Amino acid sequence: MALSLSGGGVRAVGFHLGTMSMLDRLGLIRNFQIISSVSGGSMPGIGYSLAQHFDRPFQAFFDDFYDFLPDLNILEELLKRLTQDKAPSPSGRRDMITALANVYNEFYFEHYFGKYVKNKKLTFDALMNQPGKGHLKDMIFNATEFKTGTAFRFQVSKYRCLIGNGNIALCRKHASQIRIADIMAASSCIPVGMEPLFFPDDFHWPDDGKQRPTNDEIRAALAKNTNTHEPSFALMDGGVYDNQGITSTLLALNRHQEKITEQDTHECGFSSSSLGRGDPPGPEDWAKWMSGRISEDSNHKFVGVKPEDLDLLIVSDTPVRKASFFPRVLHSDTVKTIPENSKKKPVQKARSWIQSLKETALKRVTVGMLSKLTWLLTFALVLSAIFAFVEWFIFVDPTLVTSALLKWTLIIFHVGLPLLLIGVTLRGLFWYKGKKAELIAKLHHLIPHWERFPGKYINNLRLSDLVQMGILRIGPTAALTSSIYMDRIRGLGYSTAFSREDLQNKILANEIFALQDKRDSKDPFHALLGRENAWPPPPELLRIVDTAASMQTKLWIDQREGDPLNDLDYLVVCGQATICYNLMKYVWEELRYEDGSWIDPKMAGVFDQALTEWKKLMADPLSLLKDRKHQSRLPEMKSHASELEKLL
Repeated sequence: MALSLSGGGVRAVGFHLGTMSMLDRLGLIRNFQIISSVSGGSMPGIGYSLAQHFDRPFQAFFDDFYDFLPDLNILEELLKRLTQDKAPSPSGRRDMITALANVYNEFYFEHYFGKYVKNKKLTFDALMNQPGKGHLKDMIFNATEFKTGTAFRFQVSKYRCLIGNGNIALCRKHASQIRIADIMAASSCIPVGMEPLFFPDDFHWPDDGKQRPTNDEIRAALAKNTNTHEPSFALMDGGVYDNQGITSTLLALNRHQEKITEQDTHECGFSSSSLGRGDPPGPEDWAKWMSGRISEDSNHKFVGVKPEDLDLLIVSDTPVRKASFFPRVLHSDTVKTIPENSKKKPVQKARSWIQSLKETALKRVTVGMLSKLTWLLTFALVLSAIFAFVEWFIFVDPTLVTSALLKWTLIIFHVGLPLLLIGVTLRGLFWYKGKKAELIAKLHHLIPHWERFPGKYINNLRLSDLVQMGILRIGPTAALTSSIYMDRIRGLGYSTAFSREDLQNKILANEIFALQDKRDSKDPFHALLGRENAWPPPPELLRIVDTAASMQTKLWIDQREGDPLNDLDYLVVCGQATICYNLMKYVWEELRYEDGSWIDPKMAGVFDQALTEWKKLMADPLSLLKDRKHQSRLPEMKSHASELEKLL
């Protein structure tokens, strides 16, 4: 069995945690041999990979998230690291993603898994050493590299695999020294919201100090072995390439068929595209490869998935549904009318007048007018400086200024400050004129024939229009990268998997909004649930699902005032209910013959067990969450479970 965990920030973390907790409850979690995770899904993905590798019980893995996530003020922790003397990255960069990597390390990875390794330094070697020690044989944590624009896979397998991709791969010696938290950060560099993470400079290496020998070795190898001879490359969110991690799962299945156990011995920067490894470079070969076909003259080998290779691929997915990806309206033709009898207080009138003045100024002031106003301001500052000189040298009696401190204070404020403002303003004006001249020259070069001088058009542009144009570029760009492209990539991933003949009836899409779509269904499966008094879902369960499914992509956990449940509770319950329902539906519809008999008699037991758990959720949607909390090692979780018992 294989499990793919999609991205989606904390929404993904909580939903996948609930999904995995139900799989554990059904006794299925240890049947999974492949796990592939992206972005937010990499937190439970990497965490569970480490837990099963170190024989850490599932309940302990589950408790860890409740131990650190709800009380973690991640924005404050990021700001702490951004404002402290020491930069969060050994490269000296001071930004969100490098700070986030340190937060991941301190509050999760090193905190819970550091005790299992030497000096509490948790590196990729923890998983690379003895691969396949637990039930997971392949662990893939996906990022996207911006050198060739393809997936960059931090992966472990007992079979031969590249750490990277076919275009640029890392040697095992250096890959084993990568800090686990940096892998998590690279996988979750959300486009627009985060900066890229540069490899190897922004990564933490065991021998970092005043000198960085490992970092320098990798830079030298990359410069020598890559076709661009660049010593570093940028990594960003794995969802940019495949937000469900499906292609990585298919590659892992290939490895299981090839059964090549001898690992590569190449240097960092090695390219294996010519050897037929990794994703094919061209769109035609890529499409054929993903659909299970391959060109006769292609170097890329494809091994079809045989029935015994894969029982089930569960894709746990947390997309966000929006009525509109870009709903913002900047201007409206609607005229605001104020009732004649309404009377404003003087303060309100003044505020209204000032606001009206601002809007009028923005609408009427042009670039040319702003330039003239700036020159007028400069002239006023010059006059101010002249008057200050005159006041100081003519009207101020030096005998009255006996203190040196007072004397220099007066000089600074009367003379120095106006001169400083004049210098800054003039510098800005000359910079603006230079950039404007460059723009005009470029316009003349691109289009030689103009009826009027281009500068006249630029001078007549209104500031309000420029601001609006800027906003209308930023907004849709953010929507494209974070929503529209992701939605399209998601569709491509599913079409790839569901169109494969060798994967027919082998895929279960566990989407966070599944129960929203199925609440009014009346097909035979739901008729069966109805006869078992297990359909439709109760209003409280639907409320929980709606709350979880509409949760935005973010990095923190909220709890609304007066609500006994926090975001993590909602997401876990939604994950439990959704996978339980989807698993029942999949087993009932896909694993029975037309006469209703089971293809595999064991599946009857799986269905009955899932139905039993589903009935518990129907009776009390929080029942399984409370069970988990009662079993927790954390007193606060036990206490919360008791409080929920009293409330409900």
